[in-house]
Amino acid sequence: MRAIDATAGRITIAYDAIEPLNWPAGTMAFAVGKSALLNSATVGDKVRFRLESQQITELTRF
Repeated sequence: MRAIDATAGRITIAYDAIEPLNWPAGTMAFAVGKSALLNSATVGDKVRFRLESQQITELTRF
């Protein structure tokens, strides 16, 4: 995880290629579906996340 913006409810994640979405590896800011997800997030953590409707709905340390 590269950055957390609690005010905007967004997390910036550097991710590997996501073949099912045809996305190359990159870095992107994603909105979180629930602000509580930000409570367990720490910059520098490696995480797995679920993306639904362009929002992170699940976030766990990898």
